[in-house]
Order: sequence, then structure tokens, then C-alpha cells
Amino acid sequence: MVITIRLNAQNSKDSDNETAKVRPIITYERLFQFSLFPGISTNGINSASYINTFSLNAFGGHSAGNRALEIGLISNSNRFSLRGIQLAGLANVLGANAYSNLTTSEERTLLNNGAESSSRAIQVAGFMNYVRDDATGFQLAGVTNVVGRDMKGAQIALLGNAARDHAEGLQLGGLYNLAGKSASGVQVSALFNYTNSELNGIQLALVNKTRVIKGAKTQPPTKARGLQVGLVNFSKSMHGTQIGLVNFGGSLRGRQIGLINFFDRAPTKEYTTNGTPIGLINKGSFGTTYRLYFTEVFPLNFERTSGNCLNCTHTQSQMPYEDRNQIFNQNALILGMDPANNTWGFGYGFMKMLYNKSSMNPKDKFNRKRLMTYGVRFLHMNRDRKFDPTFNLLTRLNVEYGIRRWPGYIFVGASLNYFVQSTRNAEIYEMKSEMVSVQHSPDLRGGFWPGFNIGFQFWTNSRF
Repeated sequence: MVITIRLNAQNSKDSDNETAKVRPIITYERLFQFSLFPGISTNGINSASYINTFSLNAFGGHSAGNRALEIGLISNSNRFSLRGIQLAGLANVLGANAYSNLTTSEERTLLNNGAESSSRAIQVAGFMNYVRDDATGFQLAGVTNVVGRDMKGAQIALLGNAARDHAEGLQLGGLYNLAGKSASGVQVSALFNYTNSELNGIQLALVNKTRVIKGAKTQPPTKARGLQVGLVNFSKSMHGTQIGLVNFGGSLRGRQIGLINFFDRAPTKEYTTNGTPIGLINKGSFGTTYRLYFTEVFPLNFERTSGNCLNCTHTQSQMPYEDRNQIFNQNALILGMDPANNTWGFGYGFMKMLYNKSSMNPKDKFNRKRLMTYGVRFLHMNRDRKFDPTFNLLTRLNVEYGIRRWPGYIFVGASLNYFVQSTRNAEIYEMKSEMVSVQHSPDLRGGFWPGFNIGFQFWTNSRF
């Protein structure tokens, strides 16, 4: 049977005139092909003009397409279409010599009218799977999978996977995964994941990079969500979540969880709130505070916080339009000392700081007159100016209230404390407060008690 490749002309007489000038690409259908080498087959030297239902290629085969099953000892090559299953010892290639014997003008006209080399199939190869245009289905290769435009489905390779435009589904590569324009789904590799535009899904690797991570605060609203998990994560506009040792978030509307977080300081110009950085060092910090305070555990405590403002605006006062309080996300680095008992501690805390809003007037003296803070602090206890390697952890749930007194705030607070420590070959830390003891195991004991703190906070808007 003779078949002419259908051209999906967009419209217009010009398209019809251009098509008329192109020599038609004629293909034939066959049930079965056996090929020794390309051109030496049961379809003769014109095997590239046949679409086969089944193909068996001793060393390599070349055809216009395949419908059901194609097996090649070394390689399989198709010009226009692939369906079903394709297995090769070395490589599967779709789109090779698709426009051979045509002039550049004729090839361009065919492409403009919708001619393509795309697959809806399962491809398995020892070295490489390649599709010139779109691929839908599954690709498994010993080294690499490459798609020239969009990929929908799954790509699995020992070295890496690449889709020039959009990747939708799973990319699982030994070293890298690439999606030229966007990724929707999951990218997992040992070394590097990359997409040059939007991420809607998950990137998991040592290094992850994208331009935009979609999330709950994306404007206009979308159901798309993005997550990066790695040693280093990069994004220029981050509305989802980053979890890593170092995170670069750019315009931050989502969450960063890491040791070091980088993000833009500027308040949002959109009708939405900023994101939340959670880490020890936050580059781009806004609303940094310094605190000196007294507690029942340590009479002398020093604390430095860094973070950002959740709902600050681009107005002169920076006050939120609707919220009654200006809200800051703050990460605290804490140092506490008790010289009388020769003990000290260090730790980390995360808290929300709420400064009251009186009006949008930048000169309103009642703005930020009151402060309320709530959050959690974690402290590790030590003795004799040395680090104590035994396990001990003090957790304090805090609520504090402060009043502005130049040049900062006087505050008082209450806390619920829980301290757990190892008793194996260790000197026990005895707290001054009355506690409810809990014996977790022969080697671990803990206790609860209420606590307090009182101190002074210096507040600054300076960059970290």
C-alpha cells in the first residue's frame, strides 16, 4: 500500500502553494522486515520508504517507521514515526536522514507544515536512544537518552538524560538531567539537574538549577508546585521549596531550608507575601535584631537574628496593607553563659516577630510601638569552656512581649522547657528549676519545667 505523509498545514493559500512545490514523501506499509544492514533487507535498498509492523535487524536497520516491535543487534533507525517497542544492542535513532534528498527550502516547508519525527513507544538501548522531535513513553539507555523537543514519560540512563524543550514525567540519570525550557515531574541524578525556565515537580541532585520554581504564592495562582533537594540549589524566582546546604532563591516567595540562604531583600510588589528562610546564615536579611536577656538557665544570653519580612510592602512605612502586624521571620544564633556554675550553651532558634501596625503613615509614632515574639529555641549544654560531646538538648518554646524604649525594646517572656541528656559516662546537668522528670531509657533522662526571660532587644533594618 502507498501512503503519502500527511502535512498538517496551518491554514491559508500560501501554505497550499508551498506544499504544492514540495516533492511528496511516499511511504509503503509492510507487515515484516528482516534487515542485515541498512539498505540490505527484505524491503530492498529503499527500506527507508517502508513503515513496518515488525522488524528484525541482524546488525542494523533503517525504515520510515515501525508500528509494533523492532529488534536490532546493533542499531535501529527510523525516519518519521515509532510505535510499540524498540530494542537495540547499541542505539535507537528516530529522525535520522528524515529529510534526505530534499533541498533546504523543501525541508523548511515540510517542517513549517507539521512534518515531524516523533515516537510513542518503549525504547531500550545499550548506549543511546535519540528522538529528533517529540517522545512519549519510556526510554532506557546504558549511557544517554536525548529528545529534540518535548518528552512525556520516563527517561532512565546511567550517564544522563536531555530534552531540548519540555520534560514531563521522570528523568533518572546517573550524572545529569537536562530540560531546556521546563520540567514537570521528577529529575533525579547524582550530580546535576537543570531546566532553563519553570520547575513544577522535584529536582534531587548535588546541584539543582532552574529559573522559576512554582508554588502557592505564584501570581497568577497556579496548582503547580516545585521542590529542590540538594547540596546547592539555584533559582532566580523561588515560590516553592528549597532544601540544601546552600540555597540561592532570588525573589523569595517560598521556603528555604539550609545552612546558608541567599535571597533578594526587596519587599514584594505583588499582592502576596514573601517567603520564609530557615537557616544559620541568611544573605539578604531584613529586620536583623540583637538581644541581651536573662533566663532561669543562663543569667547572660546573647542572640543575633537574621531573616526577612513576611508582609512588608513597597510603601514608605513598609507596613502591610491589611494585616494588623508587621511580621518578620527570624533565625537566631544563641550563646548563653552561667559563670557561677561554669556552664555555657549555644544553639539555634526560629521565631516570628510581630510589630504592631497603627497606620500606613510612615511618620506615625505608634507604628512598631509593641512587639510580640513566639517560636522555639534549641541549646546544647557545655562545661568548663569546653565542648561537651555527650548528647544533651534543651528545647524552649517561647512567647514574649515587648514595649519600645529607645533604642529598642524591653521585653519579658514565658517558656515551656524540655531538657533531655545522656547519663552514660557523663556528669548530670542539674537545672535550678523544679521539673517533672521523665526516664526515657537507662541512658537517657529528661524533664519539663516552666521558664521565663527578660531582656532588651536592639532592632535594625540593615542588610546582613
